[in-house]
Amino acid sequence: MPRGEWYRTVISSKGQVVIPKPVREALGLKPGTVLKVRVEGRRVILEPASEPPEEIFVQAGSTVTGPIVEEAKKLSDKAKRLLEDLGARLG
Repeated sequence: MPRGEWYRTVISSKGQVVIPKPVREALGLKPGTVLKVRVEGRRVILEPASEPPEEIFVQAGSTVTGPIVEEAKKLSDKAKRLLEDLGARLG
């Protein structure tokens, strides 16, 4: 795709815009790519939102998540008792 070349597209009745294939290919845009949108004067700027790389995520089993969930439940129970002690009516 030559730099600076213009393409035309139409906004659908649902507000959708098709990004022309040469542009998608040049930028590596795939279905599901998240885009940021901003307005600059009378221009609409679309750019890929940077997402964290998959390698930063880890798989956590119940040995990791179990204690965290249990602690959250205890804190929730404490908060509920405190609210009840203060006279709050809880569902």
